Amino acid sequence: MESYLHRHIHRLLLNAREPVFISDERIDGDSLGSSLALADFMASHGKIVPVYITSVVPKQYRRLPRVHQCTTNLDVFNNPEIDLVVVFDCSDAEFVRSLVERISGNPTVVNMDHHVTNNRYGHVNQVVEGAPATAAVVHQFFEVNHIIPSRDAATCLLTGLCFDTTAFSNAATNERALDAASKLLLNGARVQDVIHTMFHNRSVSALRVWGAALERIEEDREQNMMSTYLTRADIEENHVSDDEMEGLSNFLNLVTDVDTLRVFRETADGHVKVSMRSLTRDISLIAKEKGGGGHKHAAGYLIPQSRLVCGEDGRWQVVTTNKIR
Repeated sequence: MESYLHRHIHRLLLNAREPVFISDERIDGDSLGSSLALADFMASHGKIVPVYITSVVPKQYRRLPRVHQCTTNLDVFNNPEIDLVVVFDCSDAEFVRSLVERISGNPTVVNMDHHVTNNRYGHVNQVVEGAPATAAVVHQFFEVNHIIPSRDAATCLLTGLCFDTTAFSNAATNERALDAASKLLLNGARVQDVIHTMFHNRSVSALRVWGAALERIEEDREQNMMSTYLTRADIEENHVSDDEMEGLSNFLNLVTDVDTLRVFRETADGHVKVSMRSLTRDISLIAKEKGGGGHKHAAGYLIPQSRLVCGEDGRWQVVTTNKIR
């Protein structure tokens, strides 16, 4: 079935007159790398496809090929001739619906993803839950259709694989991930560019904020869980961006010996973002129950209209509408 769908998607792409790509609302290496790799394929056929993203490309990803095709302008959906929408790495059906509703026509929606929380909202759903990354799903698209990705496309896909597997170190790393990575290297993926994107992107100020998170670690030995907390003051007083805070949960998951961890971080718009990682628990169920999503061992959710408060006992709590969670 996967091969059939990849061939079907190939036909849809080649026949599309006015396609638009949508990257997940939360920009990361996988959502961006996957969409830009397929944008590169389309460019080889003379079609420059806009890639819609919700905010400006984070600094660490600005060296990715085809990044100039990204746009935050919602006017991209005003084109009545749009006949195909391809969505990458996104399990949020409501987010996709809100964008597709802006299109006056009736485009075919292709959903390419690997999240277990994806509810198959597209007309064509290539959701491969066993895949280590959406980049692996897109790589399979190239393989099934006997397409050799360009060096640029291979670099984008390797970025996606490295991001979702934390450089092939977390539970998502499997034979499929390593097989795809080796083939992408043979295709000319620029591994040094990928390493720079993944690791050489933290300022000294950002490391200081990470240090604050390390100081606040709370361990629950009974649950084999640890939690830590970052406030807006931590971020703003050190003049760092929210993008620089991404990756903290992956780092902690890599170096700690607990099964499950949570990173609570205040957002600029008055919410608390919770990022979770686990070695054995299916935390996607917890995230989905709280309105979030993700993978079995890497997921997250948002606590709306909340803030973090440190009590007199030194323990942190999430306070929302005068209630404590």
